[in-house]
Amino acid sequence: MPDPAVPAPSPRLFTRANLPAIAAAIFSGVVLRLVSPPIGLHWLHWFSFVPLLVAAAAPDGRPVSAHPLGQFWAALRGRAFKLGYLTGFSGVFVLFFWLAQTIDLFSNIPLVLAALLVALFAAVFGLPYGFLASAVAPLRARMGGWWVVAFPTVWVAAEFAQPALFPYYQGVGQYRNPYTWQLASVFGAYGVSWLLLCTNAALAEVVLARKEGRPFPVAPFAAAIGLFVANLGFGYWRFNAVEAELAKAPVVRISELQQGVSMVKRIEDRGTDVLRSWMKSTAKVTGDKPDLVVWPEGSIGYNPTEKELQPILGGMAKRGDFAFLLGGGTHGPDPADPSKHAAWNSVYLFGRDGEVKARYDKMVPMPFGEYLPWPASYLKPYIQGVGSFRAGTEPTVFYTDKFSFTVPICYEAILEKQMRTLAIADAYVSVTNDGWFGDTAAPWQHAMLAAAYAVELGRPMIRIAYTGVSMVVEPHGVIKYETQPYTDVAKVVELRVPKGGLATPYQTWGRWFPHLCAAVTVLLASLIAAGRVTPRRSRA
Repeated sequence: MPDPAVPAPSPRLFTRANLPAIAAAIFSGVVLRLVSPPIGLHWLHWFSFVPLLVAAAAPDGRPVSAHPLGQFWAALRGRAFKLGYLTGFSGVFVLFFWLAQTIDLFSNIPLVLAALLVALFAAVFGLPYGFLASAVAPLRARMGGWWVVAFPTVWVAAEFAQPALFPYYQGVGQYRNPYTWQLASVFGAYGVSWLLLCTNAALAEVVLARKEGRPFPVAPFAAAIGLFVANLGFGYWRFNAVEAELAKAPVVRISELQQGVSMVKRIEDRGTDVLRSWMKSTAKVTGDKPDLVVWPEGSIGYNPTEKELQPILGGMAKRGDFAFLLGGGTHGPDPADPSKHAAWNSVYLFGRDGEVKARYDKMVPMPFGEYLPWPASYLKPYIQGVGSFRAGTEPTVFYTDKFSFTVPICYEAILEKQMRTLAIADAYVSVTNDGWFGDTAAPWQHAMLAAAYAVELGRPMIRIAYTGVSMVVEPHGVIKYETQPYTDVAKVVELRVPKGGLATPYQTWGRWFPHLCAAVTVLLASLIAAGRVTPRRSRA
């Protein structure tokens, strides 16, 4: 452990002596933007938190209480908490700065004020990083090198406990690393988060042992690397097992249609022009004999069942001999009060005979986009660009002669509870309109979070976006036919669809792993508070 003769750093954060630690904390936060798509340097993630963990492990010179609870309180007020908070704030701010760009583009709030709102968002959701960083030194003091196992357990418990408008767990960043990502089929993204933080902690312990003049931490390092290698072996096995199942699965031919137009331009277009543009795109693929043609979320602003419109849309499906799924608005009397108007974000399925077969209303509208949640709802008269959509009440399974599917609409595709609710068919056909986010990182992050559920819940997914990112995601995480935002695409792609999907432990057992991590964290904190886990002696 550290030499007591060496002066401990000051608990004050912004001092000259702390500049290297501050730089380390900011690096660990900002590098998350490099890990996230569209940049996608996922290999950085395996050591991105090492600088923060090394800096957080140093004592800060505060008087140490003899009571464990006093020590915990001192840790929360200390240098490590501040460094972790700096990491969290900087990471959340750069990851979600697209919120400010979107607010500026489609509301009456200027970019400067929108950036301040994102800073407030980061100030709140950066807090868990501070709590986690403050746990590093106490865990090392009591568990020695084996903190590398305890720390990722506490981290996963924090991820699980934290409410999130956008559930961006650390492990999701590995969605393009197929052999590593197979672990999500057992533990969800939480398991990959655990392995990431365990590896980061093991590397940090190697650096700390060298700085403190201790022997190389063979046992914890070997345990972490062993788990890493074992997971690669499992990933290789599962990847090939799933590929063998997909090779036997029926193939469905689905259109991939998107338009290279911004929503600013689209809003200016007449509704009839928009309708003609999608019909023109569809005409380009009918010769390739698709089984299903898909128009994305919000492709038309009318009820597709209107007297003048239904014959046009149904006739197109009948002439082309394909099933036809389209995203459109549903407008009509409020069921609770017919004298009032109501709107739903819906998708409709036309059969090959041109008749409407089923409709699904989005069950989880996007807060602050499709509606203002309470108490912000009182601000609606002063904020432009926010909708007033109602929530649907039940899931819908759509059937064609080739396969069954459910339709997560936009925001629903990143919510685990909703994706589990919709895991009742052979596949997901997700539709979205990410053009509202402009030319930012948001469409890529949205696609990443949606893609995770193909592996976690064992369902192939085709994602059709108004202007990108569209793609096919298979149950072992392979991504095909990926498009770029703001590009015109009109082609037919293939989706391999196992009957009933592929069962995964995560779908069957649910979120038992983060529950276990939370229970272990509570038990560990209780034992430390009771004095049952005492500081270990230095091995230096």
